[in-house]
Amino acid sequence: MADGALSDVVVLELTTGVAGGYCGRLLADLGAQVIKVEPLEGDPVRREEPIVNGESAFFAWLNAGKLGLALPINDARIASLVVHADIVLHDGRWSWRRFASAAAVLDARRTRAGDNRVTLPNPATVAISLTPYGLSGPRAGWQASTLTEYATGGYHYFGGDPQREPIALPGHQVEFHAGLHAGIAALAGLWHGRETGEGQLIEISHQDAMLSDHSWLATMWNYAGQVQRRAGSTYVKCADGYTYLFPLAPYPNLLVLIERFDLLEDASLQTPLGWRERLPEIMAAFSEWAATRTKQEIYHAAQELRIAMSPVNTMADVAASTQLKARDWFREIEAGGGSFQAPGVPYRLTGTPCRTATRAPALGEHTAEVLSPSFAWANAAVARPAQAANAGGATTNGPPPAPPPLTGLRVIEVTANWAGPIGGRHLADLGAEVIKVELQTKPATRALIYVGDDLWPEHYHRAGYFNKLNRNKKAICLDLSKAAGREVFLKLVAKADAVIENNASRVMNQLGLGYETLAEVNPGLVMCSMSGYGASGPETNYSAYGSNIETVSGLSSLLGYEPGHFYGTGSFYADPVTGNHGAVAVLAALHARRRTGRGQWIDMALLEAVAPFFGQEFLEYTVAGRLPEPMGNRSDLYSPQDVYRTAGSDCWLALTVRDTRDWETLCGVIGRSDLARDRALATLEGRRARAAEIDEAIGGWAATRDHLRAADELQAAGVPAAPVMANWEIVCDNHLNDRGFFVAVRHPRAGTHHFPGFPWRFGRTPAAIRCHAPLFAEHNHEVFEGLLGLSGTEVAALYAEGATADAPVYAAGPSL
Repeated sequence: MADGALSDVVVLELTTGVAGGYCGRLLADLGAQVIKVEPLEGDPVRREEPIVNGESAFFAWLNAGKLGLALPINDARIASLVVHADIVLHDGRWSWRRFASAAAVLDARRTRAGDNRVTLPNPATVAISLTPYGLSGPRAGWQASTLTEYATGGYHYFGGDPQREPIALPGHQVEFHAGLHAGIAALAGLWHGRETGEGQLIEISHQDAMLSDHSWLATMWNYAGQVQRRAGSTYVKCADGYTYLFPLAPYPNLLVLIERFDLLEDASLQTPLGWRERLPEIMAAFSEWAATRTKQEIYHAAQELRIAMSPVNTMADVAASTQLKARDWFREIEAGGGSFQAPGVPYRLTGTPCRTATRAPALGEHTAEVLSPSFAWANAAVARPAQAANAGGATTNGPPPAPPPLTGLRVIEVTANWAGPIGGRHLADLGAEVIKVELQTKPATRALIYVGDDLWPEHYHRAGYFNKLNRNKKAICLDLSKAAGREVFLKLVAKADAVIENNASRVMNQLGLGYETLAEVNPGLVMCSMSGYGASGPETNYSAYGSNIETVSGLSSLLGYEPGHFYGTGSFYADPVTGNHGAVAVLAALHARRRTGRGQWIDMALLEAVAPFFGQEFLEYTVAGRLPEPMGNRSDLYSPQDVYRTAGSDCWLALTVRDTRDWETLCGVIGRSDLARDRALATLEGRRARAAEIDEAIGGWAATRDHLRAADELQAAGVPAAPVMANWEIVCDNHLNDRGFFVAVRHPRAGTHHFPGFPWRFGRTPAAIRCHAPLFAEHNHEVFEGLLGLSGTEVAALYAEGATADAPVYAAGPSL
């Protein structure tokens, strides 16, 4: 097998929990030498379910392929590891000051006492801090649990039934988002470090990361004054479960499927707006038809007619998926003396395949080996740039900021909707020149969230959805189905480093623009293709949006108030997760190209990219034989844990009691010392048995306070609590605004709006807003004439042949 993309990279993982662990796992799968340093008592994840003969299968999956050390937190030998590291991941246990102490051992250039700078022993090291709420701001010191982090991450408020409390996805969702963004930051920082010899410190707040993975959360409020609310379940009951129809596009073939030919003849259902207005009538007819058919029968029959229909799968269904098996996606994990089916990797790099390690290290297994003077470091032969010796180390307030880290790279984007555009936007925010290719008759999703919620002429320039996802990009119009458009595209590819596309898996090959063709023009090209189910397998041509993948991946079977009743997230959860993984894969492939000179194709499926975020729940089924089911906001590990109604309309407080200390403190805060004295409530089991009584006590206290004040009171006492934040609260939140999370972007048609900024804070090469989202075809002449050197006559011929245009055409009105 070929070396991994990151085979010459050393990663030091000084973290516990899931955020750093997932980032380290991504880098290890991509070939990096990852050294995980645990405290002497071990990473707490080692004690998480499912447990097999005393070993955690979840820990095994999260840490397979890493080298494991166990050292005290203040062990001076950690400095000898830092000096070899290209990337260092650390969390709240490892402060900047602790790095400074390590540097002082090895580096006589340590600055004066009290200086706020941090100099790392290796001046090219990229050091990444991962904390729940960042290193600054009013919530920097807040206690956090998986529930309270989710409450401030945006998704919680609009999940569930509008007549009930909001519900959260289970597991370590926010940490997965943070770890994934740490992967992007690590590889962007590594790119800059290998180019210049300069390392830097990068800060990632879990909350910032989660809030960066929304499509229209803040935009709905800033553009249209709308609160994103719970919409309830949109799933349709069938004979053996539930099925789902993506509702935002018209499907005349649906009426064929359910044999409603009378509706098929109705002209009002032929337009997107007409379909949307009569959707309740259509869904009623579909529900009646589906009631006597199985979810798999409906799924395959609908997909034959190109209808974005999907089954609400359980983890048992996922484990039995013929599509995933055909793509050989599952991996094996060893734990407790057994071998178990586990989620695979989120991308396929064809030139530098990912590793398939099956076991994680035992606690301290490699301590002596790695600390030995003869240990073979993966980056020992890497030639450092000459300026590295004078770089001055990674500092928090050293020289003035440099350009963003990916400056000089060029990316071509043939994308629509969300997954592809967000992957491209991350690269653009980090400095790459990203050129977006749009089709005149099907523009790239310029039809959602309008300023003032109103359609004006040139509405396509005012769509908040598009403008959020496409800042910092250039745009051209090019019809790739026409010979002239294809020819121009190939000239553009010849000058690019990467191409990102998220069309149906068949599209680029049908256009004669598959990777083999593009590689003939540019052998160094990295191409990333994102589709619903990937480029092979029996379901490769099936239609899917992010909400369809929520159901197919098993996500929806985990979200609900009780077993048997399921909900979606209210968004398109798989899209940002896929786009973010795509950015990691592209950066890893570009790193490999630096070593090999060759590009490669990356095949991605939304299904395969989002499923790892539910790896723990999948393992519950394959390892322990337990089928995970919805349980609202509650937990098997903690009690009480739930959300409680507070003063105001639809306002909620999220709360987790982790242990006896939290329980006694909570009782003191809410004025119920009698509960603290009740010995029957001193245990988890005792509190769970009297959950209704405890909920009533907490609810009575919470009802007299707004959720911000309630959370502040509990946090001041050290109890994890947080407001379940609606979009308007997030936009005006003091903590986020004190940290400068929101950024103003001036658009010539839509005006100036505040958008979420960046999930990463680069100390040396910060991301930046360089330009607004492009107008349609805004950069036609700049790209055609300036970059490609076409003459005015040649450009005019493109217009005459219909290969390009200056304005889109909506034959049936705005739509996806």
